[in-house]
Amino acid sequence: MPYNQIIFTRSNPVSPDPRVEKAACCLQNAGYSCKVLGWARKNSEKKTTQPSSCLNINRMYFPGKFGGGFLNFLGLAIFNFWLLYNHLINRPKVAHAYDLDTVVPALVARFFVKTKVVYDIADWYADSRKVSFLRSFVTKFERWVCSKADLIILPHEDRFQQVGFEPKRWIVIYNSPKDILPAQDFNIQLNQNYFAYVGVLQPDRGILQIIKAAAAAKVKLVIAGFGPLTELFNAQGENEEFVEFRGKVSYNEALAIEKNALAILALYDPKIPNNRFAAPNKLYEAMMLGKPIVTTSDNSAGKIVEAERIGITVTYDDLKTLTNALIFLKNNPSQREQMGQRARTLYEKQYSFAKQDQKLQLAYKALTKCKYSVK
Repeated sequence: MPYNQIIFTRSNPVSPDPRVEKAACCLQNAGYSCKVLGWARKNSEKKTTQPSSCLNINRMYFPGKFGGGFLNFLGLAIFNFWLLYNHLINRPKVAHAYDLDTVVPALVARFFVKTKVVYDIADWYADSRKVSFLRSFVTKFERWVCSKADLIILPHEDRFQQVGFEPKRWIVIYNSPKDILPAQDFNIQLNQNYFAYVGVLQPDRGILQIIKAAAAAKVKLVIAGFGPLTELFNAQGENEEFVEFRGKVSYNEALAIEKNALAILALYDPKIPNNRFAAPNKLYEAMMLGKPIVTTSDNSAGKIVEAERIGITVTYDDLKTLTNALIFLKNNPSQREQMGQRARTLYEKQYSFAKQDQKLQLAYKALTKCKYSVK
């Protein structure tokens, strides 16, 4: 087995999972041997075509349901034992674990094999999972994990409020996509006639109010993704006059949908604590694509949007304001263009994929003391 192997672990099938795929490909290109381990909750997901040709992805199949809470406990336990087995057999140089549901096997394996543990916090567990009365315990346990990991990766600086202290070694890696629009070729399209939501289909993302707002504004809405609300769209989506539902799509298809939209939609219910710190893929995708974004005001993404004037923020559950935002963006192409130009400039200046790529490679170089240089 390669002496410079990194094993990435994620409790979903990574089909797709942009944050995992980008990090793994980045380090693979830097000279590491990367392997991804995921949990396929449907038998069909285990056989899914690899989302990226540069990655080696293995999936364990065990039935489960996204957003199932304690109903997934048995599957999660089996998945963790499978991860531990893989860590002990492969003896990776680094175990790169995403969220609390995959990091314990990495910490246990460290007692038996010489491996470094990277804890990548995509979502703070107690604030994003159904942990009920265990919330206090889970919070303390996750903070203990942060104190024991060799490197902590955060998606945004605001996440320090959840961690509660400054870990000994940490970096911030924004969820920025790889640039598919070089600055010299950049040209915002103004002749499209739909808004786009691409992402997880779950109740706290304001999807139902987005649909109502699109109908009230008489604008077309394209929705793509998967999650707990998928069955709702399968049953009713085709009957919505203003809604086109495309289901689960590849990451490239997701970017194509967003690229041709008037604006990208990303709402987050602030009643969910984790959502207050949301600075998601869609925010950085909008920047890279030069598109305005409509998001909620009470989170990290909203603060950026308001400060940089790269979109419109609304109050969650305020249907009238959301409807007016869609109407305004539809009827004011010059305003859309200015927002998009500011967004693109911000991407190039601060949030580009190349900058995140470099930060990750430098952090790994320091962690592993490897000979590979940043490209």
